[in-house]
Amino acid sequence: MKPTRYTLPLLALALLLVAASMIEWDKPSEIAEPQGVEPVFTGFRKVDDYPLYAVHYNGDYGFSEYLATGETPFTGGFYRPGCTVFTASGGCETLMGRNFDFPSNPALLLYTDPPEGYASVSMVDLGYFGYSLDSLPQEDDLGSLLTAPYLPFDGMNERGLVVGMAAIPEALAPVSEGKTTIGEIQAIRLLLDYAENVDEALTLLKEYNVEMTTPPIHYMIADRSGESVVVEHLHGEMHVIREETPYQVMTNFIIQGAQTGPDAPCWRYRAVHRGLEGSNGAVSASEAMDLLREASQTSTIWSIVYDTSTGEIRVAMGCSYERVHTFSLSMTGGSP
Repeated sequence: MKPTRYTLPLLALALLLVAASMIEWDKPSEIAEPQGVEPVFTGFRKVDDYPLYAVHYNGDYGFSEYLATGETPFTGGFYRPGCTVFTASGGCETLMGRNFDFPSNPALLLYTDPPEGYASVSMVDLGYFGYSLDSLPQEDDLGSLLTAPYLPFDGMNERGLVVGMAAIPEALAPVSEGKTTIGEIQAIRLLLDYAENVDEALTLLKEYNVEMTTPPIHYMIADRSGESVVVEHLHGEMHVIREETPYQVMTNFIIQGAQTGPDAPCWRYRAVHRGLEGSNGAVSASEAMDLLREASQTSTIWSIVYDTSTGEIRVAMGCSYERVHTFSLSMTGGSP
């Protein structure tokens, strides 16, 4: 679905927050609250001692205006992230597994449902919003999360499209006059809201200038048919890397032109590749989480497995693999 005509979306979100050591962040500045709507936060509660919190949020996130102008309502930064992302489609279902490795920050599981886009679930690093172990969200003061939909670091929509990202040393996307420029993370929101499958996602990415910041990133995109690609923006060109195997792995090195497979220059890549190669990409959600455990680091904030057929989402926080939280997204029909 191409985002040409649509109204401001409504969203429903569920928060999950974890915290450990505090890190220095560029906090959001000059956040523009959506006009004409009263934000409503309901049901804020503690559900786990990690801690894990839950809350429902209703309000506009104004992504239509963002896609028209490219003007973002916040600023932010990263600090030496490292991530592991893989897809596995050798079994009956296509799974995406993903470790988000970063100095520990609160995190959020976000449900959105724009009226003319696709419903989705995504994960957001709440360090961008100034939260830490010493400064957790309070039920009566969640206003800084109004722009949370703009920062999905991975996610899945109701059509079974899944997207993950990982930092790489360098990237430069093509720039064309007349196209709106959007941020590298906001490109994930674009795909979750409006792409039904990998082909639509690639088409959408070409319709915008994608601005790479610090650090630059590459993307893994897959759909429920088992189609999977890595997208890298290098030297002003968009490169699409496909695999002939029913699995694909991505960490923090540039894949285009690099040695991959068992000789890849990253131990996390090699560990996951070894597990997927042994099963030819046929793994269960539990086995996918085991692969994430094998590739985890002390800096792993979350490990998440998305099932593109059932809509099940499994999340382990802070390497606590003995406690996996299960969520679900209602899936609709569409292209297989």
